[in-house]
Amino acid sequence: MPPDLALRLRTMNRALDRIVADPHSDGFESITQVVLEQAEREEIVQAVQLLETTLDSNPFWLRGYLLLGTVYQHARQIDNAISTIENGLTICINSLRLFESKEWLGTVKRIVGHSVHDRTTQNAERLRRYEYILRHRLALLQVGVGSFDDAIKQWAEIEDEHCA
Repeated sequence: MPPDLALRLRTMNRALDRIVADPHSDGFESITQVVLEQAEREEIVQAVQLLETTLDSNPFWLRGYLLLGTVYQHARQIDNAISTIENGLTICINSLRLFESKEWLGTVKRIVGHSVHDRTTQNAERLRRYEYILRHRLALLQVGVGSFDDAIKQWAEIEDEHCA
C-alpha cells in the first residue's frame, strides 16, 4: 500500500525546506498548509484545485509543481503528474537560463553591493537544485510508466549538469 498522501507531502515539504532553502512567502506557506490539511482530510480534488489555481497565478512556485505532481501520482493520474513535473522543469530551466545569461550577469555586475551578487548566486543555486529534483522526479515517473528512454535522457541531463 502506498504511503499516505498527507505523510508524503509533509515529508517532502520538510525535505525541500532543507534541500532547497526557498525564500518562503507567507502566502505560499499558508497555501502549502491548506493543501496538507486537505490531504489529511482526503480532499484530493480541493487540493488539486488550490495548487492548480496557485500555479496559474504564480508559475514560478517550483515547490507547487512537486506538490501537485505528488497529488496526481497518489491519485494514479500519472500522465497529469508527468505533465506537471515537465511544466515545472520548463519554468525552472528558463529561469535558470535568465540568471545565467550574459545580459543578466552584466546587469548584476553594474549594481554595487554584495547582497545583490549573493542573492543572484543563491537564486541560481536554488534553481539548479530544483532542476535536479524535478529531473529526478520526472525520470522516476517515466520509469513507472515504462518510458525508459525518456527516463534515461533525464538522468543523462542530470549527469551532464553534475559533471559540468
